Amino acid sequence: NTSSPLTAFSLSHSPIGHRPGATAFLRAITADDDGDYNELYDNDGSSNLAGDNGSGSSDDEVDIAIVGAGIGGLCAGAILNTLYGKKVGIYESHYLPGGCAHAFDRVGKNAQTGERTVFTFDSGPTIVLGCSAKPYNPLRQVLNAIGRGDEVQWLRYDGWGMIEHPCEEKELRWKVELGPDVFEQGPLAEFGGTEAQREFRELQDITIELVSGAVAIPAMAMRAGPAALIPLLRYFKELVGLIKLGPDLTTGTFAPYMDGPRFVVKNQWLRDWLDALAFSLSGLPATRTSAAAMAYVIYDMHRSGAALDYPRGGLGSVIDSLVKGVEQGNKGSKVNLRSHVDSIDTSDDGTRFVGLTLKNGKTVKAKEGVICNAPVWSIVDLISNPETKRALNDMMVPREVENRQSWII
Repeated sequence: NTSSPLTAFSLSHSPIGHRPGATAFLRAITADDDGDYNELYDNDGSSNLAGDNGSGSSDDEVDIAIVGAGIGGLCAGAILNTLYGKKVGIYESHYLPGGCAHAFDRVGKNAQTGERTVFTFDSGPTIVLGCSAKPYNPLRQVLNAIGRGDEVQWLRYDGWGMIEHPCEEKELRWKVELGPDVFEQGPLAEFGGTEAQREFRELQDITIELVSGAVAIPAMAMRAGPAALIPLLRYFKELVGLIKLGPDLTTGTFAPYMDGPRFVVKNQWLRDWLDALAFSLSGLPATRTSAAAMAYVIYDMHRSGAALDYPRGGLGSVIDSLVKGVEQGNKGSKVNLRSHVDSIDTSDDGTRFVGLTLKNGKTVKAKEGVICNAPVWSIVDLISNPETKRALNDMMVPREVENRQSWII
């Protein structure tokens, strides 16, 4: 449920990741294992991921060490291993990869027949946009780039159900349908009225400035370093448009489009709806959610051919494909589970990251660098060198910043 005045909104499905509850589906198989079965990651399996926390083994040496096997860490590792030929080591505290997007299995037994059935649960995002058809989102672009774009089967939906004031006398149920004018002529007209319809059309028009660049410039064209502009030259027109908007709009929150100066949403029902939509994206209200993410979803939900996507087998099937992308080939790249990172190690002068130290005492030498996929609030505890903290934007500060959970993917 949202914390907005429209407390009635109970999301059974959302356009991009949400966590209102677990989503389950069945795989009828016979299993002789315990209730925590997973054929890729189970302790009894033969995979190199199976329960190996590195305890008692020799230290590692990799090209790139990655802290955390969330979607970000797995995408980075899969790209570095597959496209750049780097030996990657990903170190994850949990016994399953995926971070907030991991899936887990439980085995249930039929009391009458004795048949055992595996139930798979998604713990985090359950629906995404832009994976089944172009324009592809960054996640699908990564899967394509590592040669596993067709490995996940995407199920398409045309909308999701909403419940207002659940379990109350005034309970109301309706459906959000995707596509041009369907939402505007349906729920928006019924509950918000003509004022909400007008404001929504104006909001769509003014936020298209953020969408044009996001749709036209693929995430895979983004680079760091001196040559960053070279792959962007083919999208020069869209790039110029984004630059004109400035960093405050392109990287900031949706607040300027809710409360001014870019636009002011006055209709209360529309404000509540945008907050509910933002909550499904980030777990935050619209004014604190990424403006680019909000603008893209407002565009994508109401375009011709719009659809919601859900991977057959749950989001765990996407995680499995990313893990395979990290470990494919002969570089020796590996996702190490149950491998808690105790510290990110630096050179004595604090100018270079050189590796990791795990909780079990094992050290990891990273010849080319370290990527941290852990929350920003954890970094201050992972880095002990004060010179490094000062170099990284005075990293004594994040401890004072409120820790806000978000699951945008």
